[in-house]
Amino acid sequence: MNVSIQTHKEFKKFFEDFFPAVHAFLLRYTKEKELSRDLAQETFIKIYEKRGEIPDIEHAKAFLYTIARNLYEDHRKRVCVQKKFLSYIEPENAWEDHLFLKEVTRQETLRILYAAINKLPARGQTIILARLQGKSFLEIANEMNVSINTVKSLKKSAITTLRTLLSREHLLLLLILIGD
Repeated sequence: MNVSIQTHKEFKKFFEDFFPAVHAFLLRYTKEKELSRDLAQETFIKIYEKRGEIPDIEHAKAFLYTIARNLYEDHRKRVCVQKKFLSYIEPENAWEDHLFLKEVTRQETLRILYAAINKLPARGQTIILARLQGKSFLEIANEMNVSINTVKSLKKSAITTLRTLLSREHLLLLLILIGD
């Protein structure tokens, strides 16, 4: 039986099954947990974007490691170029600048996500924020005194609104964070 990754559910299962292995694969090369996690996430974003072209899981697995390796190589080349460039300008501050920019990027991403969430109707905000905290649909339904189907319907409506407010990358990151 050919299993694909076309639906959100199939892709989520694929992500859950293979993310740890891809992360470990990249960690062997990068020796940095955060970098390997970022590259692994970027790998899955690329797979997600190309999922319509991937016929089945076996092809996806092969493609997965090829993308991961290529992203690592691209990163390595980019780092070499950055090091060369940074050697010409204030070498003593280069690493601090890198850390600063990385933190600014992280904070800006969070700001964009929460700004979009804050534009949702109150119940949509409540559901998305609760999912970010790891709460189940049942827990949310109990807290809001509504049915699970109402929670799912409101979440679907919130995601539809967020699609218009967020870039594809930010939306994908949010979907991964809320476990959908």
